[in-house]
Parts: sequence; C-alpha cells; structure tokens
Amino acid sequence: MASVEMECLLIGVERVPAPYPDAYGGNGGAPAREHAHWGMAVMTTERPAPPAAPRRRPWLPLVLAVLCLVPYAGLVLPYYANGLEDRPPGETLYAYELSGLWPYDTALGGLLAFVALIGVPLAPFVATVVAMWSGLCIWDARSTMQRSAIALYAAAAVVAVASIAWLATPLANDLLVWFFD
Repeated sequence: MASVEMECLLIGVERVPAPYPDAYGGNGGAPAREHAHWGMAVMTTERPAPPAAPRRRPWLPLVLAVLCLVPYAGLVLPYYANGLEDRPPGETLYAYELSGLWPYDTALGGLLAFVALIGVPLAPFVATVVAMWSGLCIWDARSTMQRSAIALYAAAAVVAVASIAWLATPLANDLLVWFFD
C-alpha cells in the first residue's frame, strides 16, 4: 500500500476520506479510514506572483510640469532681459528683431530657439496630460497616499494648469506672435 500512496503523491493524487462511505449515509460501523476513496488534488505547478508594490513617483509629474514652462521661459527671458517691457506705449513689440536680442545672439541662441520652437506647441498638450495624470493619481489612492505625495501631485497639477492658463494672457499672445513672426 505504501508504494501506491507514494506513486499517487508523485502524480498529484491524494487520499481523501469519503463523505458518505455507504449508500445510506452511515459508515457501516467501520472507521472512516477504511472507507476512503482516491480523489484528485488540485496542485498548481507555479507559485502565484506576489502582489506588486505600487510604483508611484509623485515627483515625475512635477518635473514634467516644470519642463512645460521651459519653452515659455525662452520667450519671456529676452523680453524682460532686454528691457522691452519699458518700451514706449505706441511702439510695437514686432519692431525688435528677436534674433538680435540676448540670449538669441549668443552661442546658445540656436538651441534656445529650437527648444522654444518644439516646446511651445507641445507644452499645452503635455501640461494637460500631467494635470489629468496628477488628478487621477490623487483620486485613485486618496485614502492610502501620504500627504507629501498628495502635495507633490497637487503642485504638479497647479503648475500644469498655470502653464496652460498663461497662454490666455495678452503678454503670451504678443510673445508667441513675436516669436513665430
């Protein structure tokens, strides 16, 4: 009998006591061990994967939101650094050539122009995604998230929405037309 049990263990069969050994529901006066039957045991071949730890990085949307401001800085920097905010009231911004103003007249001017040219059209879309991503992360884990992570996600959402809202200002309109002119 021991060899049969050993063979059954190797192929995944285990000995299970029968719930009702005879037809009438009793055990017929015999111990339950004698009235056992062979049944299949459920045996998995793989271990279940442990639950994955949440991989939240609350600083990432904040970094992306700040990077959305970089192309706008390439427009605001020459405006204020060259004193164009103090121009006479009747003089337009388009009278000044952007390529002749600092920092566009330096060695980094081409790189700054490229970053502004690529970043200005993309920044509102990236900022929208960052704001929605931050809001979703806050909503999804609102009961388990630490306050510092909530603050970082909220800051990212505020910076992203502010970079989009800045586009509606008259200064942004003038600077964008001046840059793309």
